[in-house]
Amino acid sequence: HPLLQSLQLLASDNLAFFSRSRPASGPSRRFSDAFAALLRHGRHLGPALAHLGRLAPEFDLDEATPGNGYRSLIQVVQGCLERAVERS
Repeated sequence: HPLLQSLQLLASDNLAFFSRSRPASGPSRRFSDAFAALLRHGRHLGPALAHLGRLAPEFDLDEATPGNGYRSLIQVVQGCLERAVERS
């Protein structure tokens, strides 16, 4: 997923930047922790999104109506990824 890849790269760069901050202030430590968490969780998000993408068509109302909760969840995650990339 391109947005997830972008976020992983940004999080990695930001983690490196804020980890080098000396002396390690409270805000730089919190940023480091946040970007490390993004990297950790992002590794699991790609496979989960791929799985939901494969699963979603099985729960559509019919062929002409591709919509269900799985598709909605994918869209919410997509929006969150967009915001995280913008802010990173």
